[in-house]
Amino acid sequence: MSLSELERLLEKMIPREGRTTLTLTETPADADELVRLLERAIVIGNRRGAPLVEISAPIAEYPDCPTAFWHVPIEDSSREGVLRLAFEKVALPDAA
Repeated sequence: MSLSELERLLEKMIPREGRTTLTLTETPADADELVRLLERAIVIGNRRGAPLVEISAPIAEYPDCPTAFWHVPIEDSSREGVLRLAFEKVALPDAA
């Protein structure tokens, strides 16, 4: 999946409220591509009001991967071999 295809998918799938998780079974080819993907995910999530809150990546494929990207912790999904991104939009209480 190209970066532009992923961007269009994220724009459509990020929820109006609640939590949405995107699982990619085809992982980025290298760490640089992973970083570009995560940067776009953060930007699009923030723009849609549903920040990226969880990342799972196959750390075995990216040995130099940090334990967090910006403020989002990265969990190891090497066993599943997938990249998982979770976005959450919290409903704001009604104004009084």
